[in-house]
Amino acid sequence: MSDPSVRRYSGRSVDEWKAARRERLLDAALELFGTEGYPATSVERLCAQAKVSTRHFYHEFQNKEAVLLAVHAQVIELGVRSTGDALAATKDAPVRERITAALDGYLRTIMTDLRRARISFVEVVGVSPAVEEQRIAFRELLVSSVVSIGDDAVARGEITRKDFRFLGLSFMGAVNTVVYDWMLADPRPPEQQVQSALRDLAVNLMTADPGAGGPAAG
Repeated sequence: MSDPSVRRYSGRSVDEWKAARRERLLDAALELFGTEGYPATSVERLCAQAKVSTRHFYHEFQNKEAVLLAVHAQVIELGVRSTGDALAATKDAPVRERITAALDGYLRTIMTDLRRARISFVEVVGVSPAVEEQRIAFRELLVSSVVSIGDDAVARGEITRKDFRFLGLSFMGAVNTVVYDWMLADPRPPEQQVQSALRDLAVNLMTADPGAGGPAAG
């Protein structure tokens, strides 16, 4: 039974109303930051899109930057969860399958919704030290996944040891550039085509023989 001490409005508690209001603001941020851009979106525009008063906006967020951090965190959570699930499901699979599954999981979270892609690769870049710190922290999580895949494959004797952090950083730079270019292309190539090319690149980077020109272990 519900707590009689909790005040309810139209069947919802105050906390439920606040959660719903915050979710509407985050949905509005995904839409507006992901289509019109972060600099072009004012707090008033966010509030109008979310049907929330500016007074209530400041009950939920300190400023517009805080909304960007929150909506970017949602995108990060999707990417981390999808990548982690793919790695867990392929724990005992060959390294090529693990790379493919992890990359496909990550790319699906950002390429099936152009708003997420724009926020991840355009709108968060250089906004502020706090946003940059969050962006770099996410990149480090992805790079650590590359290192983990590589270390596991070396332990199994599948590949020779390389500087997997260097490879991870190089590959993430490639993903950023390729996906950004893909977003701007007109006509835009099918996302499956881009994913396939990035998948091949990732597999080649991880499995190439360092003696053939790949980066050796540091």
